[in-house]
Amino acid sequence: MKKTVLLILVLTVALHVSLFALCVPILNYAEGWTTFYWDSHYLSYALYQYGVGEVVRQFFLQYFAHSIIGILMTMIVALLVAVLAMVIIRLFCKKTGWLYLSLVPSWLASMGLLALISPNGLTALTARFTPAGQQQTQYIEMSNMVRKQDWDGIIARCDEGGRVTNLLTQNFLNMALAEKGLLGQCLYDEPCIDIRSVYIDAIQNEDFAVLLSDIYYSMGHIAQSQRYAFELNEKKNDFSPRLLMRLVQTNIIYGQYAVAEKYIRWLEKTVYYKTWAMSQRRFLYHDDAVAKDAEYGVKRRCLITDNRFSGIKGLDDDLLHVARQTRGTVQCRTTLQYLGALYLLAHYNQQFVSLCDEFPEYQLTQQKYFAEAYKKLKGGNRK
Repeated sequence: MKKTVLLILVLTVALHVSLFALCVPILNYAEGWTTFYWDSHYLSYALYQYGVGEVVRQFFLQYFAHSIIGILMTMIVALLVAVLAMVIIRLFCKKTGWLYLSLVPSWLASMGLLALISPNGLTALTARFTPAGQQQTQYIEMSNMVRKQDWDGIIARCDEGGRVTNLLTQNFLNMALAEKGLLGQCLYDEPCIDIRSVYIDAIQNEDFAVLLSDIYYSMGHIAQSQRYAFELNEKKNDFSPRLLMRLVQTNIIYGQYAVAEKYIRWLEKTVYYKTWAMSQRRFLYHDDAVAKDAEYGVKRRCLITDNRFSGIKGLDDDLLHVARQTRGTVQCRTTLQYLGALYLLAHYNQQFVSLCDEFPEYQLTQQKYFAEAYKKLKGGNRK
């Protein structure tokens, strides 16, 4: 009997892990949009507004900030159901073979949990095997990589799929290349339509908005990054940990410490973001700490000093100011990669040549496509 019980538990674990392993990227991504906040006021609001099912979903989803822990937490439920089913079956039937029936409720429990937690329900299991599902999965995986700043991973992921023609995927790839200082070297390796290959300026859904916030943060355009994060977070009722983190960052950069502290307090009520949130408190009301920080100090230098509306003179003019104010930093290199690519794709030929001449230390003209364009435009008609 012990061997039978052990085999049943092993089979339960195997099926559960197989089911959830297929959906890990989707669950990681979903957790970034909504997580569980250990706060009585939040729980009251969530129960009243969304019901018990959504609160249970958020409770289990929070653990998928780390995939293994998420799988383990949900697996405990499946194992408990299996054990309970075996106990009930044993009460009514003494034959050991009947215990295998306990696999049915345990497997149903795994399927039910997956259907509850996954934003796509059980269709998440088949997403990898359909063209539309594969495209969505690729977006989700790369969006997760952006959160981890895994630029090499994004480049490698794009290399696996052959030609990159999807604009969303191109945005991810070109962001990674800009961060690595390789955009001028690889810009036209993939088909480029226009500036939308670098950033899509039309918001069609939530995926576009969070991607734009990430791209603008990478560019050094803090105002626009904050704008998209704020607007989308409002739509999410202030419960997206991914967007709350971005709002903490941008408000610290701007010196809006009271606003940053508000978001920090919310993140401190979570399991997996509490430590990060507490670490951000050292920047509150301490301009010197912000200035000395490797990330925030440079990002604060990105802020445009003259009094203007963001983008009123064009994104290119804003980025040129960012590059000049961060000269000598890695951020300047990244911004120049974006700006040079945008000039070429928008056919701002004279501006491209001037950019290369103004920042000779960054050797833009040593990169393949930037070099070809500069050589052609420098001696020809720049108009």
